[in-house]
Amino acid sequence: MSRLHICNTFFEREIELFSRQKSLSEWFRSHPSFLQLQFLPLIYADTNDKILVSDLPANPDPRLFLIDDAPKNLPIEHWGPSLAIKKWAEKCHIPYSIPEPNLISELNSKVFSFLNSPKLPGATLLHTEQEVTEWMEKTQGPKVLKTPLGVAGRGHIFSNVKRLYTLPLIGEPWVERVLDFSTQWNHGKLLGVTCFENEPNGTYKRTFTAPVESWALDEHIAIAKPLIEKMMNLGYSGNVGVDAFIYLWKGKKHLHPIVEINGRKTMSWVALKKPLSYIRAQEGVLPNELIVNKKTVRFSRNLI
Repeated sequence: MSRLHICNTFFEREIELFSRQKSLSEWFRSHPSFLQLQFLPLIYADTNDKILVSDLPANPDPRLFLIDDAPKNLPIEHWGPSLAIKKWAEKCHIPYSIPEPNLISELNSKVFSFLNSPKLPGATLLHTEQEVTEWMEKTQGPKVLKTPLGVAGRGHIFSNVKRLYTLPLIGEPWVERVLDFSTQWNHGKLLGVTCFENEPNGTYKRTFTAPVESWALDEHIAIAKPLIEKMMNLGYSGNVGVDAFIYLWKGKKHLHPIVEINGRKTMSWVALKKPLSYIRAQEGVLPNELIVNKKTVRFSRNLI
């Protein structure tokens, strides 16, 4: 059956600002990456599917439809559950349901995965500025503070940065990573495993296939599967990506089994179909520029 894809990669940002709602167009246009990545379904949508976007590129794919012109008779396939999509769907009389907003926030928060899985040595949840200061003083070497809903490359505060974000924060030592990998799930079923690489600042770079040592993968799945079942029992279903990594500690390999849980589609989910890189490039799968409100928005990176 054909579907209407809405690739709301603004998912985490919307969760942070549930009290300040925007329309779909406003969310897509609120950041260049959201504007460009709304075209991700061009990779994975079927030929008979449709893709909802805020703005059309030159020579658009025939599957692309502007928000005001989208077909109203197709089921919605989102990137992640969204109040903005729900509001638009209600206006268009299209059936679309999502879990309660508070549940979406709770289960996608790093606090949920932190409290329900093994932690890095010396990692802790910090509730006050005094706790942050004391932890920073006693934790030797490089370290990082994470906000509950931060995503790769954003929401991380390194030890030499004085600014504090809204509490609580997760404090972790900076460890030497050997391999980052993730498992992708849908309705509790394991879909596959991919490895990925980030830039030094944590920004996503590429996803690829590579063998994950069996001891690490088995331990990861043994911990991740009950957590996903817990999410489903609480009323959360659909796509879930679970990140993990192997690291060196005192000269030995160890597993950090749950780095974070993403209750949405992920780049690694897309890469199950084909390995990909999101790098500085003029040409690629996604548009390299769009005309938005009569202004040209150019993108420095593209999907290869």
